[in-house]
Amino acid sequence: MKKKIFALILALAAALTLSACSEPAAGPPEVARPTAPELTADPYAEVRAQAAADMSGAVEEALAVLESQPRDDLGTETEPFDSGYAWDGFDDLTEEQQVYLEAAADYIVENMPENASTYDKYRYLAYVLCERASYDYQVREDNLSETPYGALAEGRAVCFGYVYSMQYLCEKADLYCVPIEGVASWNGEEHGWNLAMLPEGSYYMDITWCDQYGPIGSVAWREMFMVTEYRMLGDHGDWEGGPATGTEQYWSWAGVE
Repeated sequence: MKKKIFALILALAAALTLSACSEPAAGPPEVARPTAPELTADPYAEVRAQAAADMSGAVEEALAVLESQPRDDLGTETEPFDSGYAWDGFDDLTEEQQVYLEAAADYIVENMPENASTYDKYRYLAYVLCERASYDYQVREDNLSETPYGALAEGRAVCFGYVYSMQYLCEKADLYCVPIEGVASWNGEEHGWNLAMLPEGSYYMDITWCDQYGPIGSVAWREMFMVTEYRMLGDHGDWEGGPATGTEQYWSWAGVE
């Protein structure tokens, strides 16, 4: 009887040993793999696309006029934009308006001819601005007509809307541009324009009056674009800034009406 019990114990021990040997050896612990972050859709993608679409017509028209009336006989040197004159009115805009404005300005500047003369680069920006905006004669409660957003997005601007829009576009394009505050001699009211830098000196640009004098590409439009100190004194009163040091008369070109 004892022998049978002993044999049974040996058999059970052997079975347990075989069972243990048949199990695979435990491997190293699994290491958690990092998961790729989820891509978040741009919440303003449609706003950016709309801004580019809105600017496309004005850009095409400006480029067409430049192509038909190039001033490639002029130089390409200028001073860079002075960050001290950067437009600082973003607090007046919503986040969506800011996104729209930046996308619109980027689209305009990205389409500016790279090899154009400095004169034509300024002219291109001013042409696009005039194609997008008209003088706002309505009395409104908001101040968007004094902002680049009002001019480019809503198509309305008063004199400082044109000034700040040109200032903002020149900042994007890294073209020297200074806002000038003064008065219009004919009515003594507050008025504004810009100072630009061409290879031979600085000149004034009154884009507000350019837009009201005639369509882009016309002699009438150019009458207040890149004008001298002497020319500005003819119908503009006291102002802060300048002086314009250039002496070339750019408003009229031979053979261009």
